[in-house]
Amino acid sequence: MNLETGLIIIGIAILLLVLFCIPVLLKLRQAVSDINITLQTLNERLPLILKNMEEISTNINQSTTALNTQVQSYALTSSRINLMMNEAVSKIEMVAPLALYSPLVRKISSVIPVLKGVSAFFSVLSGKEKA
Repeated sequence: MNLETGLIIIGIAILLLVLFCIPVLLKLRQAVSDINITLQTLNERLPLILKNMEEISTNINQSTTALNTQVQSYALTSSRINLMMNEAVSKIEMVAPLALYSPLVRKISSVIPVLKGVSAFFSVLSGKEKA
C-alpha cells in the first residue's frame, strides 16, 4: 500500500507539472510565432536598410574627400602666404637698420624736439599750460 500511495503522489505531481507547463508552452509558442513574424519583416526590409546604409556611407566618403581636398588647398595657400610674409619681414629687417642711418631720419629726429619746444613755448606764451 505504501508503494501504491507513492506512485499515486508521483503521478499527481507529474500531472500538476504538465498542467502548469501547458500555459507556459502556449505562451512560448505565441512568442515564437511573433518572433517569426518579426524576423520575416526584418528579412524583407533588410536589403532596403542596407542599401540606404551604403548610400549614406558613400555620401559621407564623398563629403570627407571634398573636405580633405579643400583643407589641403587652404593649407597650401596658407603656407604660400606664410612664406611671402616671412620674406617681406626679413627684407624689412634688413632695410630698417639702414634707414635709421639715413640723413633724412637724422634730420627728422633732430627737428622733432625743436618742434616740441616751439609748441611748448607758444602754449606758455598764450597762457594755455597743460594741467
